[in-house]
Amino acid sequence: MLRFFHSPYPTFGSYKNPTHWKIEASPYYWWWYALTLNDDYAELCEQKAVNTVVNTKDARMLQVYEDFGDVRYEGDRYVAFTDWWTKRVNTNERCGEYLFAEPPHTASVSVIQHVDDAAAALSSENTLLIAVDTTRQRKHIDTRIDGILKKHMGKLKRGRQVRNPKLSAARYSLSKIVHAQTLKKTFTVYDIRCAAAAEGRRVSSWDVAEQAKLDYQQREKLDEVALEGADERRIISTIVARHMKNAKTMVENAAVGVFP
Repeated sequence: MLRFFHSPYPTFGSYKNPTHWKIEASPYYWWWYALTLNDDYAELCEQKAVNTVVNTKDARMLQVYEDFGDVRYEGDRYVAFTDWWTKRVNTNERCGEYLFAEPPHTASVSVIQHVDDAAAALSSENTLLIAVDTTRQRKHIDTRIDGILKKHMGKLKRGRQVRNPKLSAARYSLSKIVHAQTLKKTFTVYDIRCAAAAEGRRVSSWDVAEQAKLDYQQREKLDEVALEGADERRIISTIVARHMKNAKTMVENAAVGVFP
């Protein structure tokens, strides 16, 4: 059965030596990466690994563990993500598809032949059950069906609207549309800050922006003169702080099954 993703899914090039930029082009990679950065979730993984008493009382995190599993890793994180995404789960699906892909499509129109099928159709919010008297004229039947569909289906959603994450029926879906390139910048800032803190050194917002290749060359609206000095430093500081705040929120949310 056909399955699809509302957001770009990762491609790898090679499972043993995956292409970094291909993986980074998917928001699902950044969801996984945010989860690996959550200390509380890492502690839960450790507790599960050694069969100790689980301290967390957050049922949402426990459910995330049941679905995502132990995401801790050593070595190349892109290889680790590839292994995690392609791992088979109990449904024999790959983990990535199991978590993020839309449910398999069934036939959009079918003949109901059994009572159980009729009951299932009636209980579904997305299915409309229509009885057709085949002794009537085809023109009359088509007119009636068209009227019924217009009444119950309303204005059809097409194109990009169909891929809106808000319309997703996947087990886990993005809370909003987000661009992978923005996520990459945000987590690059986060990694630079965290690495500096771990080494006990300070790194200026200017250096962070340079290393993360942030676009901070904003211009004044009236005369189009590039900002300089204190104004530029203020803007850079604000942008870096925003990325850090967003990264921390995403890391926190990932442990309870929400992203970004």
